[in-house]
Amino acid sequence: MVEKNETTRCEERRGAAGIGARISETATRYTTGELAEACGTTVRTVQYYDGKGLLSPSDYSEGGRRLYTADDARQLHFILMLKALGLSLAQIKGVLESPHRHVILGDLLDESARSLREEAEELQSRLRAIEAMGDDIRRYGALTATSKLAMVRRMEDKRAERRWHAVMILVGILMDVAWIGTLVLGILTGVWWPFPIALVAVAAAGFWLVVHFNDHTTYLCPACRADFRPNLGAFFVACHTPTTRKLTCPCCGEKNWCVERFHAEPLAIGRGECVPGTCTHGACAADEGGAR
Repeated sequence: MVEKNETTRCEERRGAAGIGARISETATRYTTGELAEACGTTVRTVQYYDGKGLLSPSDYSEGGRRLYTADDARQLHFILMLKALGLSLAQIKGVLESPHRHVILGDLLDESARSLREEAEELQSRLRAIEAMGDDIRRYGALTATSKLAMVRRMEDKRAERRWHAVMILVGILMDVAWIGTLVLGILTGVWWPFPIALVAVAAAGFWLVVHFNDHTTYLCPACRADFRPNLGAFFVACHTPTTRKLTCPCCGEKNWCVERFHAEPLAIGRGECVPGTCTHGACAADEGGAR
């Protein structure tokens, strides 16, 4: 009876998510086709996720056919839900690998919601600033210093992260042009001395990009909720997606996929430290209490 009630709740959640999943209450094994039908997707999709290492069969029949369990069906439903929310396969894989998958998912959703709210608030602020500037023009025939400063501040806040992304793309293109161009030059003319110089310049530019980006980013630990700045070495070698990075939290010591946060201004905390007041780990809380 408890199992049936749990299955009913799963069905309700699937219906709320808009995915027509129909996991059987009695079946213990699914073939690829049965699993696809139960979760409202295609056989090709199931096979694709299998090939990407996101959904492996739990067993095989005597004839070599893939067999899946009810847990596999729930895993597929979870993958489909993440995909419907717009996550990439790399992000989905990172979420599935962590024991804190639901916390990470919540962080990603919170970060997306926060970004949307900030964009909406920024648009409202820009609208109010433009209306204020128009009122100044109509009343005084010129802009007041207050409205000018307000507009500059709002515009700079909005453009900070976009400017940095544009710089990263530009420097990356120049790095590619430098080493590929000198390599082609060496092959065509036999003049090789520019190539090692270009490699050194490319390495230096890449190092500058990483260090500068590290100066402006923190990562949210799903285990202890610390918002921390990673050490430069760990930042260099960590696996990452566009919005997460697999790091060891300096507060609780757990290694997880942590959601990235970009800050317009360089951070005041050192590398390997958390933002004061963000960590719920016992040692950090005790240190903060002692400091107070």
